[in-house]
Amino acid sequence: MGRKMKDSGIEWIKSIPVNWECKRGKQLFIETNERSIAGTEELLTVSHITGVTPRRQKNVNMFMSESLTGYKICHPGDIAANTMWLWQGAVGVSNYHGVISPSYNTYRQRTNDYDSKYLDYLLRIQPLIDTYAAYSTGITLSRLRLYPESFLSIYFIVPPLTEQQHISSYLDVHCSEIDAMLSKTRSSIEEYKKLKQAVITQAVTKGVHGNREMKDSGVAWIGEIPKEWGRTKIKMIASFFNGDRTSRYPQPSDFVDSGVAFLTSRNIDSDEVDLSETKYITEDKYKSLSGAKIQIDDIIFCLRGSVGKCAINRTLSCGTVASSLATIRPKDIYPKYLLYFLLSNIASTQTTIFMNGTCAANLSAENVGNYYITLPISTEQKEIADYLDAKCAEIDKLIAKKEQLVKELESYKKSLIYEVVTGKREV
Repeated sequence: MGRKMKDSGIEWIKSIPVNWECKRGKQLFIETNERSIAGTEELLTVSHITGVTPRRQKNVNMFMSESLTGYKICHPGDIAANTMWLWQGAVGVSNYHGVISPSYNTYRQRTNDYDSKYLDYLLRIQPLIDTYAAYSTGITLSRLRLYPESFLSIYFIVPPLTEQQHISSYLDVHCSEIDAMLSKTRSSIEEYKKLKQAVITQAVTKGVHGNREMKDSGVAWIGEIPKEWGRTKIKMIASFFNGDRTSRYPQPSDFVDSGVAFLTSRNIDSDEVDLSETKYITEDKYKSLSGAKIQIDDIIFCLRGSVGKCAINRTLSCGTVASSLATIRPKDIYPKYLLYFLLSNIASTQTTIFMNGTCAANLSAENVGNYYITLPISTEQKEIADYLDAKCAEIDKLIAKKEQLVKELESYKKSLIYEVVTGKREV
């Protein structure tokens, strides 16, 4: 027989166990505004994925002011909330003494209503995140802010403290098991990606004919290549076109529901251009731009951000690219062979060599044009590309299965946390 439930009277909470309560945030928490004087405390960051963690644990490289004086003090047990991204769930209970950005908010329990671990699980369940979004103010998603008075007006579930402790212990164990499976699956995905790149590299440097007479390519990171192959620089067999970088560059108000495709890095998440998340500009705006004009078999290459990411265009006969991208147009080379070369370890090595910048790594189209590329005869270029199409399709299927498993595990973990912390599942 299931546990007895009652209607909480709160839309996002719905039914809860009969011995549980619901209270407004202002009954449970108080905003704190303690500031650092010395500026020597640990700098903390607040994420929708990991909650509150030391910034030194994050793999980030961005400018920060030298002094943390004036930053908000966060004690163990305090709630730290990223006001600008709370609508995405950037909130959590701190296990650390440190400081957070002055633009964030900190809250402290008025009394011991909550076990800290239970509260940390509760704060990032999806229905509560949706509530943060509903209570936030701002014109667009990127400008939504959840201010303290709104946060403190939200209703929260309050189970008996002993149940909270039992729930947090249960979730610690089961979420650790799920996280272990996620880690193993993600590692497997990375291994498959490395395998794919190794297969590509082998094919574009040694061919697919098995043992054959080799020669020194004359380039250290390429090594030996088949005797009848040549090598050249990419600029000798392809043309380069940057995205527009003038004052006519599209602004947010220039984007429309349909029109001419304006590609960004979102469109090159796979080996072929993906149009599922495409921005569009008007024909007149397109004609006013001086940047790349996309053609079939052009390769879209990322110069900033995810440097080196690239995809071939097989569908768009008209379009342009963001300023962070370049269009590479094959001339005297089989287009798919050029794509595979750019996906190889040899190209990645050259990306690393040419990459420059301090805060943000970047390349120029001129840099990419100076990459050395192996050059089989045209019929062998196509033969290699066809071989890699088949081999990579097999590996991509394995990767897709693993990625689907990741999605299922993440969904199950979220569902488990929600059901347990809201009392829908008794543990």
